[in-house]
Amino acid sequence: MTTHAMPLRFFIVEDNAIIALDLTRRIEKRGHVVVGIADSADPAIQGVLETLPDCVLMDIRLRGEVDGIMVTEEINRISPRPVAYLTAYSDAGMVQRAALTNPVAFIIKPVRDADILRLIASIRSV
Repeated sequence: MTTHAMPLRFFIVEDNAIIALDLTRRIEKRGHVVVGIADSADPAIQGVLETLPDCVLMDIRLRGEVDGIMVTEEINRISPRPVAYLTAYSDAGMVQRAALTNPVAFIIKPVRDADILRLIASIRSV
């Protein structure tokens, strides 16, 4: 990151704590900030609306009955944020549902460093 660029603020919604911590480490290593982490719908919505991040990394499958797509729909209804979906699944129906929320990216798990770098570049260009 160049010294004149402001750090981006990310909120991570991921029900696997190990993945959430790994993403946090990767984002912070690049000079950006993770402003919150949630593993289910209600804390995710509340956290995103309180912190207003530059980007939400949203796992499609979450704990509980509400999935990440429904969480994104609710966030978009109240205060739209750029969302990048994280998924280990490539179910066509799920991808079509998610695409209707206009995500900035789909990132397939396991997440690679190149995926994070592309996401940062795309957020900067918005």
